[in-house]
Amino acid sequence: MTAAMTDSHSAPTPGGAHAARAGLDRMIAVRRPAERDLTEIDSLLDLSSGLWMWLAGANVIMQLANPAVGYGVLESRVERGRADTHPVKRARTTALYLAVATIGNDDDKEFMHREVKRIHDEVFSTSSSPVRYSGNSRELQLWVALCLIRFFVDQYELLYRELDSAEREHVLTLASPLATVLNVPEEDWPATWAEYEERFAAGMADAEIDDPVRQMLDDLCAFRILDGKFRGAGDLARRALGPTNHSYTRFGVPASIREQMNWEITPADLRRKRRMNAVARAADKVLPMPLKKMYTLALWEMRIRRRLGVSVF
Repeated sequence: MTAAMTDSHSAPTPGGAHAARAGLDRMIAVRRPAERDLTEIDSLLDLSSGLWMWLAGANVIMQLANPAVGYGVLESRVERGRADTHPVKRARTTALYLAVATIGNDDDKEFMHREVKRIHDEVFSTSSSPVRYSGNSRELQLWVALCLIRFFVDQYELLYRELDSAEREHVLTLASPLATVLNVPEEDWPATWAEYEERFAAGMADAEIDDPVRQMLDDLCAFRILDGKFRGAGDLARRALGPTNHSYTRFGVPASIREQMNWEITPADLRRKRRMNAVARAADKVLPMPLKKMYTLALWEMRIRRRLGVSVF
């Protein structure tokens, strides 16, 4: 073997060194969330943090603060999809929709679009409903999608730092499937973050939570919907996790929504928030971007079910 041949096999190429360095830089960036350039992320799930569980309820409250959405959920006749009677199933199907909207391929999105429409065909107001609504309303589905952006952004911002203007614009582009996987055409999606904020503020101005919806949401955030379920395990989960979830939810909603929920932030809430943030930051070092892992598994489960002809919903 010649010296030239030996050198060609033993010495790393400049391209290989560059690729290795880039891989190391990406790994370091993941481990240092506050320092990441979020204009380079390719999924909303790259914003996920150890706070994901504690902000889900807050996002639901924002969505249901629209009276038509609130009563659409409260009066839903789709028994299999009700959070108060089937909380685990509801959580699984919601996570699946988010998985498809954030990392699914075109076939996944088309399937989810058809299935959500089929289910929402059963959700509509009656003559006794306090407000008019339809589960397939573009306006209501757009509102839900506008709220869902904050589920991802808040996970990052409440723990690390605010996104800058360029990062917000990039996140807005990534978020459009949250609406288009439903019944909202692409042209109805906000073109800029300023337009997004304007629409969200208008929705918050119209928010109105009355007593029946308020009680449903309070039960959800305190995990009281788990009482009597899973052979006593639900009661244990409610006692162990409910107070923390109810407390942290107050930080994940706008002040106007806290008022409508009759909530105040107490010193105990602030202490609990500091503890939970510390735990979440530690968890992110062990399992960065947790929802990306969880939603990938959910996506594969859905694909396997479809291939086997097993019902997804």
